Amino acid sequence: MTKVWRKGLPFSTEVAPLLAAMPLLDEYREPLMRLQGAWDSLALLGQMSGAATDMADTRSAFEALTGRLLDSLARRQFANAVQQLQGRAQVAIDILVRNLFERTADVGFLAADGPLKDLLAESARPDRALELDAFRESVRQRLADYVAKYSVYDQVALLAADGRCLVALHPDRCAPVVQDERLLRALDPGQAFVEVHGPSALLGGASGLIYAAAVKADNGTMGVLCLSFKLEDEMLGLFRALCAGVPRSVLVLKDEQGRVLLTSDPWQIPLGAPLATSGREQGFRMDFAGRDYLACTATASGYEGYFGPGWSAQMLQPLQHAFAEAPPQRQEARARGVDTRELFDEELRSIPLEARRIQRELSRSLWNGKLKSRSHALHAPHASHGAAPPDTAFPAAGALTSASTSTSQGRTPSNADFAVTLLNEVERTGDQLRQVFERAITQLEESALGAVFDTVGFQSELAISIVNRNLYERANDCRWWAQDGRLQQALAQGHADAAAEVLSSIHALYTVYSLLLVFDAQGRVVAVSDPAQAHHVGRSLQGEWVRAALALRDSSQYAVSSHEPCGLYGEDGRSPCLVYAAAVPHPDGPVAPVGGIAIVFDGQPQFRAMLRAALPSQPGSAALLVTRSGEIVASSDERWAVGAMLPVPLPALSTLAPDQVVTGEVEWQGRVQAFGLAMSGGYREYRRRTPPHPQDLAALVLLPLGPRLDETAQSQGQASFVPLAPGGARTLDIASVLVDHQWLGLPAAQVLAALERQRITAWPQAPAAVRGMLGFEGRMLPVLDLGQLLFHRPTGDECSLLVCRTSAGQRLVLAVQQLGQVFQAGTDQLQPSPTRPGWAAQAQVRLLKGKGAEMLTLLDCDDLWRLVSGAAPQEPAGDLPLLAAD
Repeated sequence: MTKVWRKGLPFSTEVAPLLAAMPLLDEYREPLMRLQGAWDSLALLGQMSGAATDMADTRSAFEALTGRLLDSLARRQFANAVQQLQGRAQVAIDILVRNLFERTADVGFLAADGPLKDLLAESARPDRALELDAFRESVRQRLADYVAKYSVYDQVALLAADGRCLVALHPDRCAPVVQDERLLRALDPGQAFVEVHGPSALLGGASGLIYAAAVKADNGTMGVLCLSFKLEDEMLGLFRALCAGVPRSVLVLKDEQGRVLLTSDPWQIPLGAPLATSGREQGFRMDFAGRDYLACTATASGYEGYFGPGWSAQMLQPLQHAFAEAPPQRQEARARGVDTRELFDEELRSIPLEARRIQRELSRSLWNGKLKSRSHALHAPHASHGAAPPDTAFPAAGALTSASTSTSQGRTPSNADFAVTLLNEVERTGDQLRQVFERAITQLEESALGAVFDTVGFQSELAISIVNRNLYERANDCRWWAQDGRLQQALAQGHADAAAEVLSSIHALYTVYSLLLVFDAQGRVVAVSDPAQAHHVGRSLQGEWVRAALALRDSSQYAVSSHEPCGLYGEDGRSPCLVYAAAVPHPDGPVAPVGGIAIVFDGQPQFRAMLRAALPSQPGSAALLVTRSGEIVASSDERWAVGAMLPVPLPALSTLAPDQVVTGEVEWQGRVQAFGLAMSGGYREYRRRTPPHPQDLAALVLLPLGPRLDETAQSQGQASFVPLAPGGARTLDIASVLVDHQWLGLPAAQVLAALERQRITAWPQAPAAVRGMLGFEGRMLPVLDLGQLLFHRPTGDECSLLVCRTSAGQRLVLAVQQLGQVFQAGTDQLQPSPTRPGWAAQAQVRLLKGKGAEMLTLLDCDDLWRLVSGAAPQEPAGDLPLLAAD
């Protein structure tokens, strides 16, 4: 990845120009740079005194990690901002294209409407001029009835081939003659429809999006039917919903030349403004009118092979707001205790590992420095040797000293004292660096998790929005098709073939249905749209929806089935489905209906396509459509069976209010899943302000986070040992380590050095707790795994290695989880272990007094050696200073 230098650190080229707009970076950069300066000062003091270990490698590692950390933080902020903008821009254009696809079908269907064709034929007869006005008014009322069901249109007009307006829903807005070659192209042979955007005489000179299709009367007269879509009404409402929660953002719709057709904020981005697209769609910096924006552009994904007029959506946010610190999450406890490593890219996942490696190396360096300094103190001329009290000393006790000796004799601080002080300051500075890294990494994790929960909530809201818009069209279709005069006549006269022909022509335009059918007043199927399903003809339909449809007397009403098998869907008819139905009125007027029309929604592929359109990009995510009772209506993949009950508990599902969205987490198949749940609230006139019902639909989006971590092990691993202050004159130097999340210690005099991670040579005949052999100062030493030896759980590969020696001079290497502190403890703080009496028979174990994280178990290297080798106790080596007393 190419990097450029900014503020003394390397950053990726995609984020380097945006750093000035990211205040969060300075929040971490400044303390890190200050600590780096303190580190340099300490390193200089160490070199001048000769007391400190070489810190150059550690300093370089921290510096490199600082650059990686801040770059990752910048890229994460950039990715979150782009994901938010890009997702909303994509939703805007895709919802529009799905909506416009329905318009292409509507104009084709209405162009075949009988009264419109009759009006066109009558307009060609000069002798019918007097009767034409009354006929025109009846057709205009029919168009008003149509728009009452399809409220997405603001003008419907029938034009003659020469452009004369024969009838219009709003005649005061339409010119008497519409000379618009773009609309009249619908008369060209083979032209199914045309879509025209811009000013039109059809709309009184106003701009609009018009769909036009040819109408052919029975006498051969040609005309053009025009439907004007409420583009601004539809998109501005959608823009408001998508911009909510994104401060100062602007959503625009652009034409093929990049000019703004619609804008959510004309004060920032006005209509007609030319906007750059850039070479990439996902996230680029754009200057407009002297203001810097982060911009994302989205083109249509397409629906049923239709891609719309070639427009695109672009979302912009001023840079000064794009990376502002997000408000605190409303549920801060989300995803705590979850292994979320799969959410992060490889470099981001490696930062905590690298930080731990640097910390281990720092701890090793400090360990060796402190051990060396304490070893010098033990051999100092002022120290006298003597015997330790028998109740506090180990058989080969470890470096007991008098804490008061140096001060009582008026001795000035030695170079060793300065070295220990310096190393303690290095340790404190390293700990501060670690804390800054941990805070930054926590910020990255919370940022990533916050983006996950925002994503599942937004995508669930998107999914139910797409479903609502789709089912709105289904409710409209059945009501309007019931008004088709051809179907009314066919049912009244029992002409099944004529009804089947009409149904087939409608089905060819509306491809989202599995089957269309009409039934008589007794509920028997008269005709179907698909000849392959002609076996349904003559069948008596059952179900509450059939009785409800036949009981309707208002053309604005419809019936819908529960999502259940009804014998009309699937290869065996047993698949659950939704059926929308309406009463077909008698052609002679307001008498009992002659039957009904039912449209079987092809739910399995259609719902699946809707859910997949709303699916997050992360692997393993899933989207479901469920009822309040938890029945699965549709699923984006095969893991969730349609018709089954939801296997994860969602208490909010039964009580969630319409249009409400909640997010949270559930466990499924051993993994924690972030979920977004959005309850349907309808769309336009469809199911708006209806009381909650068991068959209400909700969209559920799931995204896997990772397995649940062991909370006990997690809390233990995060604990740090806090030694008690020495309480008496006699002290013991202790080197502490963590093994299997428990704090242990060894007399510091028994520890020679902490090693870097090295290759261990296998030893096939060794005891189970011995990992193998390791070379140190020309000798091969056994490597003893303390986790395996003491707790029967091996220490992992990321272990620390300590070279130790017994009182007899034997050397061995101990593998531990991590290094702790080297500190002094008073001998009066030692007590026999109350919990391991069986252990004490083999290895002498002592505890420091204290509770919880302050408890430490003290081991002895001689006893560890005997546990592994079975060797008898050895006489102390004369050159090994074990005891020192007043």
